[in-house]
Amino acid sequence: MRRRIARSERMYVSEIRTQALQICVVRGGVDAGILDAAFTAVLAEAPGLRSRLEKDGDDYYLSLLEPSELPRLHVRRNEPGARLEEYNKPLHLGGPLARAVLLTGTDEDVVMFGVDHAISDGRSATAFCNRIWQRYIDIQSGGYSAPKPQQQQWPAPLEDWLPPRSDAELDAYVQERLERAEGAPVASLPFRAAGSLPPVPAESLMTSRRLRLTESQTTGLLAFAKHTGVSVNGLVAAALLAAVRAGLPEELADHRLSSFCTVDLRNQFAPGLGHEAMVPMVSWYRDLLHVPAGADLVKLGHLFSTELRAGIERGDAAMEMQALDRLLPHPQLWPTSLVLTNVGRIDGPPSPKGLKIVDMTKFPLSSRWDPERGAGPLLASPATIYGRFSIEMPYSTQCFTTAQMDSIHDHVRDSLLACADRAPGSRR
Repeated sequence: MRRRIARSERMYVSEIRTQALQICVVRGGVDAGILDAAFTAVLAEAPGLRSRLEKDGDDYYLSLLEPSELPRLHVRRNEPGARLEEYNKPLHLGGPLARAVLLTGTDEDVVMFGVDHAISDGRSATAFCNRIWQRYIDIQSGGYSAPKPQQQQWPAPLEDWLPPRSDAELDAYVQERLERAEGAPVASLPFRAAGSLPPVPAESLMTSRRLRLTESQTTGLLAFAKHTGVSVNGLVAAALLAAVRAGLPEELADHRLSSFCTVDLRNQFAPGLGHEAMVPMVSWYRDLLHVPAGADLVKLGHLFSTELRAGIERGDAAMEMQALDRLLPHPQLWPTSLVLTNVGRIDGPPSPKGLKIVDMTKFPLSSRWDPERGAGPLLASPATIYGRFSIEMPYSTQCFTTAQMDSIHDHVRDSLLACADRAPGSRR
């Protein structure tokens, strides 16, 4: 029993692997036995979570792991550097596509769930995390009974849900993208850590810089966005793009910035497919923008949101995936300044009896970056969870320096707080 990896999923099966991480901070003392049982129960609910990726000729396939190969909860002390070490443990080709880690502490525990992007997107990864905590509650209360074994099929890939396109339609879309790319070149942040001495330790390759607002600051930001008629996503994208502009060398002042925004296609093309279906159902929308120093964030946010909305309504995100083989040979289409994976406002997972999940964050994490490229995009994953807005900015310490990411963090934070202070009724 196996399923061939579709074209839309093939990009996740390269040498560089990515996974969706969900991290919960929990008070009250997590029961490792119950958490392991809950993780095992959720694995049984979807064949993708019990699968491996294997190569057969020129193709890749999902095939089921043997029962003895299924992942189990990994438990260790939350000692200094433990979380960073776990960030840098990729899901290897041929091994399990999901993992669970419990970092035990004195006052708080940290629980990490990871799932390979070859079988998940942001929504399904969130549902995966929530289901594990719900099973924890069910097992804890004695109300859980394992479902009867039944034949399960992997969900159909994204391509099967999209409307058919003719060669003429795809060629016309590629030509439109090429015409859109003409003009000033695209700038990306320089990799100031590349080639630095001493070498970056192997255990410190991937990390994330987090920006987090308080509940009152989040309320102010939402109120300002509503008052100005710009979406929070647009406002945040504008702040991130302005921070990228501020981090560029002066000689790139005439360059444009490009944004790649992930677009979830479930609601648009597969409304009957639940969020719990473990299959990537995302594409992206790429935009090119002139972002001068000191740009008006409201105007830039409006422009960003308007263009994104129009692109989605035109079906650009679907066409990006359907025309991918035609787009890839054109290198001028891919330079990127910002990759934005907007999680939006979501409810955090339920807290089991005796526990309190006091924080949750989620973001995609790559197994490797390429410092030899010399420059690259800022990755940002904004979300509002438990009433607090945050942005995770995962990066490689072989590419960006701590000072660079601190500067980006401070620039974006100052921009967003300035907006929150201008909200109606706010106290300056």
